[in-house]
Amino acid sequence: MNQEETLRYSTVQDIILVPQGGPPRYPAHWHNAAEFILALRDGSRYQIQGRSYALEEGDLLLIWPRELHETLAVPDGAVFFIQFSDRLFESNLDLAAALSRLAALRYVSRREEPLLAEQLASLMKAVKDSYYDDEPFRETRCKLLLYQMLLLIGAHTGKAKNCHCSVKDLSAENRIRMRAACAYIEAHYTEDIRQETVAEAVSLSICYFSRLFQKYTGRSFPQYLSRVRVQAAARLIGQTGLSVTECAGQSGFQSITTFNKRFLEEMGLSPRAYRKLYQRITG
Repeated sequence: MNQEETLRYSTVQDIILVPQGGPPRYPAHWHNAAEFILALRDGSRYQIQGRSYALEEGDLLLIWPRELHETLAVPDGAVFFIQFSDRLFESNLDLAAALSRLAALRYVSRREEPLLAEQLASLMKAVKDSYYDDEPFRETRCKLLLYQMLLLIGAHTGKAKNCHCSVKDLSAENRIRMRAACAYIEAHYTEDIRQETVAEAVSLSICYFSRLFQKYTGRSFPQYLSRVRVQAAARLIGQTGLSVTECAGQSGFQSITTFNKRFLEEMGLSPRAYRKLYQRITG
């Protein structure tokens, strides 16, 4: 059965580094952290959201927050990985808005994307060096390096052939407007807000706003709003004793049927299964 993994950060706040790759097998699970894996040699196999990946030396696997994944086989010393809290996304409006676009990239092949793989691997090794040194501000340096990785991934996904959105296509003025739109959603998602309301708040026509928002976030307005609400509901389900219906209502959903459907799409399991797993692991 899928289970939530509870991560404990002890050395550097919000970051865990595992230089030897953990256990050779680990059942399907999920956590609120992102997990970036670098293959040090051939032979490791993982599964993410039902899709299998076989890693060769120099490949990277990018597991994003709350994605179901399983370690199928990892030879001793074949990988090292970094796990970092979703707070690094939630505390940064740029990253929170772009997460769906970033998460489109899960596998970086050294054969097919040698430059990107080399750059990301170099930054991961730099995080490891900073993580274990005793110099001042090592936590800050580690997080800056992780942000550099996320910027590289964002630039790459924005240029991908199958990507229909690019933040660079937007003018500076429109990027400011889209940031303001995302901030407005974060402040008002519990209310019955509509696309026209947000478009008016940033002084754009609804049609133009819709096109810009899709480019900026990689999602339509309804998809983005639904994701924000589901994430809020997940926090309430896991951390309060409110009923699922109450969690849905306090997160802005007006229909429990719609909520259950959207939650399953975003989280990969039902709200009640999510709570059951949370209670079993933390209880």
